[in-house]
Amino acid sequence: DFHWPFTFNSGTFVEIGVNPNVEEIRAPFTINSSRGVQVLPGRYDFNEYFVLWRGNTSAPFSFEARYSNGEFYDGYRRGYTIGPRIRASEKFNASVSLQINDVELSGGAFVSKLVTSRVNYNFNTQMFVNALLQYNTDSRQWSSNLRFNIIHRPLSDFFLVYNERRDERTN
Repeated sequence: DFHWPFTFNSGTFVEIGVNPNVEEIRAPFTINSSRGVQVLPGRYDFNEYFVLWRGNTSAPFSFEARYSNGEFYDGYRRGYTIGPRIRASEKFNASVSLQINDVELSGGAFVSKLVTSRVNYNFNTQMFVNALLQYNTDSRQWSSNLRFNIIHRPLSDFFLVYNERRDERTN
C-alpha cells in the first residue's frame, strides 16, 4: 500500500493513497446475490485509489468523507463514505456513516450500501462499553456487536461480548 497522510494543527487529517490488490480466484463466487453477479475464476490485479478527509475527532462535532475508485476484478468500482461524529464529552462519543459502492463487472452492475453506527461510553479509564450496529443492503442483514471491557490490571482485560445478526429476508 502507498499512503500519504497529512495531519494539520487543527486536528484535521487528510490521506491519499493507492491500495494494490492481487487475488487468485479458484472457484466462482457470488458477489451480489440479489442480482446474481458472480466473479469468475482467474487472477485479478487491480488498484484502489483513494482520498480520505477526517475533521478533528476531539472536537464536539466532526465529519469524515472518503472517495475511492479503480479497477475491481474484471470491472470498475467507485466508493463513497460519509458520516458525522459527535463527541458529547470525554466519556461519550457516537458516529454514523454511509458507505456506497457502485460496482460494474462483466457479469452485471450493482450498488451496495452499508450503514454503520458506533457508540462508545467510558465509565472511567478501566471500564468502557462499545456498540456497533450495521445494515447491509446487499444481504439485507442487520448485525450488532456489543462489547463491555474491564481492565482489572494492565494487560489483563475481561471482555463480555454479544453479537447478533438478523436476516431481513426471512421476516
